[in-house]
Amino acid sequence: MQFLLREIRLFFVCLSFLSRIPSPQWIGFQEEWLHKSIKYSPTVGIMLGTLQWFVYIIFQLFLGPSIAFVISLGFLLILTGAFHEDGFSDFCDGIGGGWKREDILRIMKDSRVGSFGAAGISLLLVLKILGASESLASTGFRLHHIQYFWNDQPTSVWLYFISAHSLSRFFSVLMMKLLPYAKEEGYAKPMAKEITWSQTLFASLAGLIPFLLLSYQHPYFLMSLVFIIPSLYYMYSLMKRWIDGFTGDCLGAVQQVVETCIWISGVFVWTSI
Repeated sequence: MQFLLREIRLFFVCLSFLSRIPSPQWIGFQEEWLHKSIKYSPTVGIMLGTLQWFVYIIFQLFLGPSIAFVISLGFLLILTGAFHEDGFSDFCDGIGGGWKREDILRIMKDSRVGSFGAAGISLLLVLKILGASESLASTGFRLHHIQYFWNDQPTSVWLYFISAHSLSRFFSVLMMKLLPYAKEEGYAKPMAKEITWSQTLFASLAGLIPFLLLSYQHPYFLMSLVFIIPSLYYMYSLMKRWIDGFTGDCLGAVQQVVETCIWISGVFVWTSI
């Protein structure tokens, strides 16, 4: 019973860290719980992806897939406080505008958005919206009748949503294992301590299973790794070369890039093949 309560507490700690969803008061908080809770990051992704999917299926009844996805994306940005998007923007500013490790870390810490950050986040959002909208329109999914829930198509669309959020957060956890924390202090430092392979393996369950189920229904989705793996390697190389580690902004950037790769992959799978 104590084990179960502890794990529930860790889940809610992770949920509160990665979103604006409040936790029950009895959960409490201690800083050392943060690094133990990181294993639930992909599980939080499943929850967020499910909420976004639910908003999407409601609004697509009246407005069609493209507008419905934009609304669901806006809903998710509010729900998470644009937490990862802000990290991606800071990452673009730091890597794009700094030439030394100290300069890059200083720029990333600056709350102001620079040219690289504004351009990067704009392109990212455009890719998300165009990729997901084109993919969802191509599925022919329309929830006009409640019995449609018993068909396979809504399940595929749901797996598409949650895979984008769970797989991307798993790769952020994996990056924390592969690289050291680059700063002496920072928002992500409490979570960066003592990340073990057992935590990484636990995170892989929620991170990989939705994607594998989606790939089982649509095997060509495995080809999304053609986008994901080179993108991850490139980001790993940038972090290793320029700051010799990761920051919270880097983790947000990894999450956003992988998520966007998933949205884009749907276009390839459902329209080109």
